Amino acid sequence: MNDIIKIIYNEFKAIGTNIPILIVLILGNVGYGFLYNLLYNTNVYRDAPIAIVDMSQSDVSRHFIDYIDATQQVEVIMKTQDFHEAKRKLLEREIVGFLYIPSDLKENIMCGKQTECLIYGSTLSFLDYLNISEAVNFSSLEINSELLPEMIKNLNMIDVLFLANDKAVDIISEPLYNESEGYGTYLIPPVMVIIIFQTMMITMAMRMGDEVTKSRSSKVTELEYHSISKSLCLKIVLGKAITNVMIYIVFSIFFLGLLPLIFHLPHLGNYLDIAIMMIPYLFASAFFCLCLSPFFTDADMPLFLIVFMSVPLVFLTGISYPLELMPWHWKILHYLFPVAPATLAFVKLDCMGGDLTNIRPEMTTLWIQCAVYFVTAVLVWRRKSLKN
Repeated sequence: MNDIIKIIYNEFKAIGTNIPILIVLILGNVGYGFLYNLLYNTNVYRDAPIAIVDMSQSDVSRHFIDYIDATQQVEVIMKTQDFHEAKRKLLEREIVGFLYIPSDLKENIMCGKQTECLIYGSTLSFLDYLNISEAVNFSSLEINSELLPEMIKNLNMIDVLFLANDKAVDIISEPLYNESEGYGTYLIPPVMVIIIFQTMMITMAMRMGDEVTKSRSSKVTELEYHSISKSLCLKIVLGKAITNVMIYIVFSIFFLGLLPLIFHLPHLGNYLDIAIMMIPYLFASAFFCLCLSPFFTDADMPLFLIVFMSVPLVFLTGISYPLELMPWHWKILHYLFPVAPATLAFVKLDCMGGDLTNIRPEMTTLWIQCAVYFVTAVLVWRRKSLKN
């Protein structure tokens, strides 16, 4: 026990005197947390500027455009019959997209035929396309219900009977976990869990890379000293893991407790349940990083490698893409990274108001990862010590 306490003390001392690691720990975590929340603080994107290419020039198309302009998603800033002009405005970023209304819109509607109105946009922001699509869909449903009596006059008897016998379905949409339907309140909570994993990997990798750098210039290394006993390798792994878990308990309170209060993020869960979930997550993440220690031979390399893992990790969690639809090889990666089940567990607890019984599969995965990565880390460090 005294050896573990000594290792923990030495780790805190080494981290506290290493300026680059302190910068990542303090400025990185605090900066990451506030930056993401400030970027998505608007939460819901409204009144996206669009244009309408109205080739119909009919009362129906004008009514349709009025409906689109009345939605909260978009604002119609230009109406034209020149397709190329609208395209030029899109390329110059004066608009985020435009809707093309064909010339036979009214005739097709009155004859009961389907009419295609095309949406044009860029891939610079999928939120823009989503806004335009929602506005057009809502408006088309409204105008269809208004024009239905006029459409029936031009239909034959069979089609009229079909419409008369068709039972209307009232669709009532009630968001259960994201009342504002905002992108920020949906994305930020899981991203906070991912940031904890990322910054822990960066700081631990920098610390291990710094050890390797110092050992190259020293004849007697810490690893050589501890290579005399397997139990001491086990204590090194435990000491390093406990040190980083203690540090990230503080940052977990900042990310999952303080920031949601400051930026009014959704919080439906119990803090005790979240704390219980974070214990295996932090230990599994620390042991996972220690397993990768042979790859961290430089103190600066982790910064260039791990920072770009954000998007793949968001994908692997199953938040942005359903886990059930993932190919088998992506599912394997999902169960290899501790951040993936932990993110799902946190969303179920904090955003959906669940309890520990709802995250039993994720908790089981995290505890299995703790055991597997702990044994693997001890074996890895034992092998490193023997090489030295």
